[in-house]
Order: sequence, then structure tokens, then C-alpha cells
Amino acid sequence: MDFNYAIILAAVLIFSPLVLRMASGQKKETKQQLKFILLFILAAQILLGFLNWENFKTGRSGFELALIYPNSLLGLFFIIALLQVIFLTVGKSFNTIVVVLNFINSVLIFMGMIRLSNILGFQAVSLASVGAVFLVLIGNVIALAFINKDRQLFKKYPYFGS
Repeated sequence: MDFNYAIILAAVLIFSPLVLRMASGQKKETKQQLKFILLFILAAQILLGFLNWENFKTGRSGFELALIYPNSLLGLFFIIALLQVIFLTVGKSFNTIVVVLNFINSVLIFMGMIRLSNILGFQAVSLASVGAVFLVLIGNVIALAFINKDRQLFKKYPYFGS
């Protein structure tokens, strides 16, 4: 389990400089690409809900677990992801709300998986649930880049190069 989270952390660190470079561009097409990537990530999180979230071999889907164990907060995670998709497609005025909701969803998925594991009495984890965690973390980086308005963003982070 710890190895999976190390992979997630490494991927976030690898993708972050690429996203920062992309975010430093303020062209409309760049913003559209970031919006499309964010929509794709949110849709993938929802689709992963149909797969097994209980263990690595067989088990119940994320949606089944969310319905059976509403105290796990997984249902709220899926509802917020769906709301984010709706807000992104409705209009530009909701972009900041989408980003805030994504950070809330980051906390919810971790809390949800911990609470679910406590309810079940064993560590509930699967490739789909780890994938959803990975996507929500990457989504945070993409979402921040999407709403960025600073043309000098990349210069503020010399660690990533120029």
C-alpha cells in the first residue's frame, strides 16, 4: 500500500513542472487544453467508480461501497466530481469553484478510503481506488494551472528551470 502512494507522489512531482510550464502560457488554446485535461481527469474519476475498490482481486465497486456505507464519504466524493464536470461545462464563472471543490475532494477521498477501511475492518484498496487518488492529486495541479492568471508563474519557481 505504501508503495502505491509513493508512485502517486512521484507522478505528481514529475507532472508538476510540465503543468507549471503549460500554465505559464496564457493563450486561450492553452487554457482550453488545461480545461479538457481537467474534464478528462474528472470523468475518469467517475468512471473508476464502476470498478472494484475493495481489494486487488475481486470486490465491490466504488459506487456500491458508497451506497452501502454512506458514512464512508465516498458518495460525496463522486457527487462533487460530477458537480465539477457540470460546473466546468456550464461556464467560466464557476472555474474557481471547481478548483476549490477539487481540493475538497482530495481530502474526501483520503478520508473516505480510511473510513471505509475502518468500517470493513481491512485495508480497502485496489487499482481503481489508487487511480482515483492519483487523478485527484494530478487534478489539483491541473486545476491550479487552469485558473492561473500570472504570466510570470514559471519564473517564480527556479527549481523547475526556465
